[in-house]
Amino acid sequence: MSSRLPLALLAPLALACAPVAHAASLDFSVASPLTARAGVSDLRLLGGAVGAGLSGRGADLSYARGLALPPLGAASAELRAALAWSGGVRLGATATGTAGPVALNLGLAGWTTAATTLDPLAAWALTPTDLRGGGLSAELGARYRLSRALVATADAQLGAQPQLALGVEHRRDLTRTLPPTEGDDPAAPPETETTGTLTLRGGARAGAEVLGLTAGVAYATPAGTVLALDAQAGPARGGREGLGLVASVTAPDLLGEGSRVQAYAAYEPWRIGAAPLRLGAQASLLLGPGTATLNLSGGRDPAGAAGFGVRVGYAFPLGGSGD
Repeated sequence: MSSRLPLALLAPLALACAPVAHAASLDFSVASPLTARAGVSDLRLLGGAVGAGLSGRGADLSYARGLALPPLGAASAELRAALAWSGGVRLGATATGTAGPVALNLGLAGWTTAATTLDPLAAWALTPTDLRGGGLSAELGARYRLSRALVATADAQLGAQPQLALGVEHRRDLTRTLPPTEGDDPAAPPETETTGTLTLRGGARAGAEVLGLTAGVAYATPAGTVLALDAQAGPARGGREGLGLVASVTAPDLLGEGSRVQAYAAYEPWRIGAAPLRLGAQASLLLGPGTATLNLSGGRDPAGAAGFGVRVGYAFPLGGSGD
């Protein structure tokens, strides 16, 4: 294995140097527990975007394509496959589509090796990851816009913990009245400016060993900073608490133009198969011709064991653009 790894890590370089119609991106990363990865993304092939990567843990491949469906809306799909050197595969597919006031997303996955076999930080992501060594999962989400400000949501999941979540979201633009200036018409309505967008969420979740009411709030500034807080309250079921809390803050340009910083914390003891405690901080920064990234994350897995990981990466564009 060790004798072929250096050659394997050079494969994305050879792929990236092949003629392509649009610019691709080459990325490198090192993570702990120690693993290195080299990959290429956004290769414009077969009418879509192809990505590929090789690491000391395995190989991965993806293909994504979007499709415009005027006047109905648009759709997109992505296929993913990964092979672990230690044995086992992971396969997944996602599809999204919009048609008028309706938006749908579908996700399917099957695997014979744990997500952490290929990605040591997978367990601590903001979005919970199924950590079983093998299994199948499916997810169907729907959003229906009742009005400009009100959206009904539904999310059904099958897998380690089958569940159904229903809710509504209410969005409201926050404004403030600007002070009058010299020369303004006294009879004209006062001018206003948007200070942010407030989104309120409410609903319920029911499923295997989980039952509770959900509520959330998010605030987005005109500059793009987003603060979000979601909570769940319900009775204990199956020996697991029905409480939950997820908080995150995302800030663009905090470290300079083009940068992005995010911090999050999630405590969801009711989850089966996913880490109940997840903490993380991520940052990206324009550096030279590309973008440098840093990911710090940790938490406790379903067995109660604590873990922590770090990933440092760098990605830069290759080639030019064309038709």
